[in-house]
Amino acid sequence: MQLNYTGPMFEDVSILEGINPHSHVEVCFKKENELEPKSDRSTFENSVLTELSVEGLWPCQVAKLPYLLLIARCVLATLSNPQRQHWGDNRKSAKPMPLEFCKVVSHLSSSSIWSARAAVAHERLLLSTEPTATLWTELEETFQDCILAVENCSRELRAAIQLEYGLACHHFQHVKMGKEQFEKARQISSLFVEVTGAMGKRTKFQEKATAQMVVRAASAPLNQDEASSKTKKTENSGDGIKSQMVEHTDESILLERVKFDNEPDNKIDELRVLDQAIILALCLDVKNTNPSDGLTAEEMSAYLARVLCHHDDWTVYSTALLERAWLDFEGNHSKERALLQLQALADQHTTRLTITQSTRKSVDESSPVQDRLRNVHSIVYPPRWHMLRDVAERYAELGIVTSAAEIFTEIEHWDEAVDCYRRAGKEKLAEEVVRKRLAIAETPRMFAALGDITNEIEYYDKAIDISNGRFCQAHVSRAENLFKRGQLEEALASFRDALALRPLIPTVWFRVGTICMRLGDWEYALTAFSEVVQQHPEESEAWANVAAVHQHEQRLAEAYPALVESLKHNRKNWRVWVNKLFVCLDLEKYDEAIQACNMLIDLKQSLSSQDIPDPDEKCVKGIVAGIVEVYTSALRNSDKVALDTARRSLPRVHNLLERIRANRNDPWIFETMAFFHAEVGQDSHVFENLMKEYRSLTSVRAWEKDDDQVRKVTQVVSQIVHYQRQSKEDLLKSKFLLSGLVKRIEKARSDRGATNLKEVEAIHALLQEILTELENTK
Repeated sequence: MQLNYTGPMFEDVSILEGINPHSHVEVCFKKENELEPKSDRSTFENSVLTELSVEGLWPCQVAKLPYLLLIARCVLATLSNPQRQHWGDNRKSAKPMPLEFCKVVSHLSSSSIWSARAAVAHERLLLSTEPTATLWTELEETFQDCILAVENCSRELRAAIQLEYGLACHHFQHVKMGKEQFEKARQISSLFVEVTGAMGKRTKFQEKATAQMVVRAASAPLNQDEASSKTKKTENSGDGIKSQMVEHTDESILLERVKFDNEPDNKIDELRVLDQAIILALCLDVKNTNPSDGLTAEEMSAYLARVLCHHDDWTVYSTALLERAWLDFEGNHSKERALLQLQALADQHTTRLTITQSTRKSVDESSPVQDRLRNVHSIVYPPRWHMLRDVAERYAELGIVTSAAEIFTEIEHWDEAVDCYRRAGKEKLAEEVVRKRLAIAETPRMFAALGDITNEIEYYDKAIDISNGRFCQAHVSRAENLFKRGQLEEALASFRDALALRPLIPTVWFRVGTICMRLGDWEYALTAFSEVVQQHPEESEAWANVAAVHQHEQRLAEAYPALVESLKHNRKNWRVWVNKLFVCLDLEKYDEAIQACNMLIDLKQSLSSQDIPDPDEKCVKGIVAGIVEVYTSALRNSDKVALDTARRSLPRVHNLLERIRANRNDPWIFETMAFFHAEVGQDSHVFENLMKEYRSLTSVRAWEKDDDQVRKVTQVVSQIVHYQRQSKEDLLKSKFLLSGLVKRIEKARSDRGATNLKEVEAIHALLQEILTELENTK
């Protein structure tokens, strides 16, 4: 924990040689300029990392002396529960422990908590954003044993166990369970916490006080034992701790602390270190259970400000400074201070002189290691490589790409390092760095990184071979490379090898599903996408692909709920709305089909940069015809329930047609509107839309020479005349309309004859009927 979390780093590692039971571990302690057998060192380090791998996840390569964690895990897990099977595959076939041994270790009351702490450190060592089910199962059982073991112990110990259990839930992404444990820890500790508002000033030049969020907290009264132990602490122990803070410069307009109008809010009540850690856990819960926005940041800042009023413990204070720096980096007036604070916290791991640790005196006066480690398990303080990654990411964000690339290279984040070197115009430097590291020690992760840089399959194969096939990321990277080359079957095989090691990787299951769709293996594609939605129910793209598979297999009833789930999590995916439109039409869910059309129109207006299509002509006509059929059928059968439902749907259809007409003037829109109004008995609107359809059709250039266009025009004119024969005035209008139409067609087709279409002949006959009726009216 000292080497990888709190620091300071050892200047002389020879002090550890006496506790190493393995003869080969001395290789790790030799200095870089000493001659050493490369093969022995590589074999030993790879063997240790292989033993620490879980479910195909590889431990962090830059962690210092992972062998010590391996020893701790083996010893403490066995002492905690000798009969339990642990993370290593080779331990499943181990011989059971003797009963006498089990009886002896059952009296070790603290073995469970130390085993749980080692398991948490093991999980945090793995390179993955997803937790491992194997370690979580072990950890959950171990913490239950811990809680039972401390039932009759002191209040502080019971609260500390609940707090560590909640932090373990956080590391394994069980947010709800973690929240419950944090609340239990607060209740056991009898910590009073109130989040409220108070009037105050945040800046130096602020004249009018505004509402500020404040956390009021107070520890329970100390009993006699706690009070006596507290008096033993040195009075000046907090001076070196407080020096960690990077304060605002004189040019900054922000105050170090909010100045409240209510004077009691400016006074600080004493808080025990454990209660400070619980407040940090409550702050962590705010982050985990709320969206990442300004209100969440304000609430977290109030919790952190309450903890930063104390500097009793190095780790607690550092954690509060770190979380405040993360929040400050998002602000306009505190970004510079936040970056310096992150750099200062990262520099605490080393005894070297740095920009934030510029004198040997500041190094010598820093907190000793025993103070740093005292409460390291009661907070979420990141390991050294995570701290450096945060600094590098913020350097890159500010455009300091060369420094960011150097830090990424140090912690072996090769994708980010290559990207930064590329932005700095130094693409080949990353490959040189990787090859130099391989010359020192050949490791699976280095070969996989070289494969990512060079896109050569052989390096992935080498990484898999060195790890005895247990480096899951090498299988995934190899498969991705083959996928980009179009070698789908080989890529699928590598993806399956990765899933055999670690089945809980939703991104890999998603890729397997897409490959199977392209290969025509629809059933296995459905299996893959089903795995994705089981592991991540909010993955909208996976739900959409589940629906796509069902649609391809003509299982529309199964496709419908998958489309609904997809749109529940992402309503702006227009392709899913198009699929839902087709499915709803086939399932005769016309109201939902109307909703899909309206959403497509809304998305086309709001997301103009995307090429979103208008509602399809056949779909709109299908909706209108379907609802009209339901309406007329209900009328014929005198079904009042169906008739009421259909009558509610008719205005929705009309509004949809009006929205489409407002955006475009295609003839089919007016044709559909005329049909709709004709079916519901609104003849005046029928005639109006037929005339608009006629104008739209005849506005097309050279329509008279297109047989299909002529047929459409003559059909529409025939319908217009049908509605325009009621009076002499209507007959005259029909006469002029028909005669003008005939003349235009004959003139355009004078070279090949205009009467070769039966539709034109029908127009001639209709014109004669109109003329005859006019003669009769005289």
